[in-house]
Amino acid sequence: MMNDLRNVLESIAKLTDQEWDDFWAITQIKQLKKGDYFLTNDKVCQHSAYVQKGILRHFLIDTKGNEKITQFSMKGEFVSDCESYIHQKSSAYNIQAIEPCELIIFKNASLQELSNTNPTFEKIGRQVTHQILSNYKEHLMLLLNYNPEEKYQYILKNKPEFILNISVTHLSQFLGLTRETLSRLRRKVIM
Repeated sequence: MMNDLRNVLESIAKLTDQEWDDFWAITQIKQLKKGDYFLTNDKVCQHSAYVQKGILRHFLIDTKGNEKITQFSMKGEFVSDCESYIHQKSSAYNIQAIEPCELIIFKNASLQELSNTNPTFEKIGRQVTHQILSNYKEHLMLLLNYNPEEKYQYILKNKPEFILNISVTHLSQFLGLTRETLSRLRRKVIM
């Protein structure tokens, strides 16, 4: 488990054993059941996590009470609300497990302390933040630039794990489509 995370971090910057020990000392393992929240929209994001197992969805609730999924965080990815932490304001969205999850969590302030004293952690922090923000940007680009069929084709090509692991309901919310439209697109591709 910790070797997976170490490998991910070392794909960004090589860590000495002492640096790894310093990082591992600020982590905890957290189990989430399906439906449990990692973050709710009324809280300031104080933690980030590495998804060891499971899938989480990031979602907003619009003025009509409809859920709008903005992102999924899957095994091997980091999850956080960078804007909430940086500006110390309540998160704009919720982050919820859509299946049982195992997370390696760490306090953002603790990682910031490591970053202030060690440039390796500053580099890792920057890259992880960039990865999280890139996922949001990709989703925004998908919603604004593609018609329904192009959205589905994009997911098939670039995020096939979504098709395999995410329910039609959640995937249709993410793509901004009705369940019926998504089901029709899926049938069309199979034929």
